[in-house]
Amino acid sequence: MAAVPKPITAPPDKEELARRLANVRSRMKEENLDYYVCFDPVNIYYLTNFANNVHERPFIMVIPLKGTPVMLCPLLESSHVRARARCELEYATYYEFPAPAGQNWFELYKTLFGKRVRVGVESTLPVGIADATPGSRVVTDIIEDVRLVKTDYEIGRTVHACSVINEGHRKILEITRPGKVEVLIYGEVVRLMMGKTLMEIPGANLIVSKFVGAVWPPSLSHDPHIVPTPGTAMEEGGPHVSIVTAQVDGYGVEVERTFFLGHVPEKARKPFETMMKARALAYGMVKPGAVLEEIDREVRKVIIGAGYEKYILHRTGHGLGITGHEAPYVALGDSRRLEPGMLISIEPGIYIPGEGGYRHSDTVLITRDGYLRLTDAPDGLEELTIPLGEAE
Repeated sequence: MAAVPKPITAPPDKEELARRLANVRSRMKEENLDYYVCFDPVNIYYLTNFANNVHERPFIMVIPLKGTPVMLCPLLESSHVRARARCELEYATYYEFPAPAGQNWFELYKTLFGKRVRVGVESTLPVGIADATPGSRVVTDIIEDVRLVKTDYEIGRTVHACSVINEGHRKILEITRPGKVEVLIYGEVVRLMMGKTLMEIPGANLIVSKFVGAVWPPSLSHDPHIVPTPGTAMEEGGPHVSIVTAQVDGYGVEVERTFFLGHVPEKARKPFETMMKARALAYGMVKPGAVLEEIDREVRKVIIGAGYEKYILHRTGHGLGITGHEAPYVALGDSRRLEPGMLISIEPGIYIPGEGGYRHSDTVLITRDGYLRLTDAPDGLEELTIPLGEAE
C-alpha cells in the first residue's frame, strides 16, 4: 500500500497557481476559446487563492487565452482581493452598485473583451452576467474538469485536513453517551477541530473554513440530511451515525461512522453487515480505470440482494477537493473513469425509517495501484459498540 503523503499547511505558491491556469488555457485552446469567464467563487479561489461570497457587487475573473487574467471587482473589495490572491492579476474596479450610467460593473465588464470573440462561460454563470458577456458564448465547465485530478500540493493539503477531522471523530466517540445533547457534542468537536486548524494554519481564511461534528441518533439517522435540533439527545443502542466534515482553509474532507451505545439491537445486525459488504465491494473495485457508475451499480446490487432496495437514498460516493462535494461522482450516470490523483468518498448507505441509518464514509485518494484511505476511524461492529459509562 502506498505511503500517506506528507501534510501541507502553506498557501499555494505562484508556480502552483500558474500550473492550474495553464491547464485551463490548454482546455480553452482545445475548445477554440478566446476568453473564459469565471464567476463561481469556488473556481476563483482555485485559480487565485482569493475567496469571496456572492452578493450584489459581483466579482468576475476574465481569462484571456494569452496575457494576464483580469479581476473585475468593487473598489470596496479590491484591497481584499490583492491581500489574498497569490497570482498575477490585472484589476478592473467599479465604484459601487448601483451606479450612475457609464459607471456600472456591466459597462466596465464589456470593455474587457476584444471584438468578434468566442467566450467560454460556466454553466452556473448568472443570467445577468451571461447576457452582459459580448461575443459568441459557449457554455463549458473547464475549471471543474481541471479540478478533477489533484496536484501533489492539493493532496498534501487534503492529508492535513484529514488529520483535523480524524481528531474530531476520535473526540465524538469519546464523548457521545446516552442523554448527551447535540449542541454539547457539536460545540466540543468543532472547537477542537477549529483550534487545531488555527494552531497549524494561523492565517487560515475563515471564508473557506467550516467545521461540522455531530451525531444523528437512531430516531433521526434514517434521514441523512435532516438537521437535529440543538437539544436532540443521544440514545442507548443505535444505530447512531457520526457526521464529521470540514473545509480546512479551503480543502474539504469527511469521515463518518455508524456506531452503537451500550449494545447492538438484534435487528441492526443484518443492515450493518450489508452496508459493510457493499462498502467492501466498492473498495474492491476502486482503482484507476474503474468506471464510476459501474461501481455504484454493483454496490447497489449487494444492498438490493439483501432486501433493502427501497432504503437506498443516495450514490456510493462523491468527489472531494476544495469543497466537500464535487465531481467526480460514484453514481449511476457518471461514466467517467477513476484516475490517480482523484479524491472521492466511499459511503454506501441503508436508511430504514423507525430503525435508523447505516453508513461509513471515508476520504479516499486514488493512487497508481489502487487507493489510499486518508481518514482513520474504527470500522468493525465490536469496535463501534461503545460501553456505557462516563465519557472520557
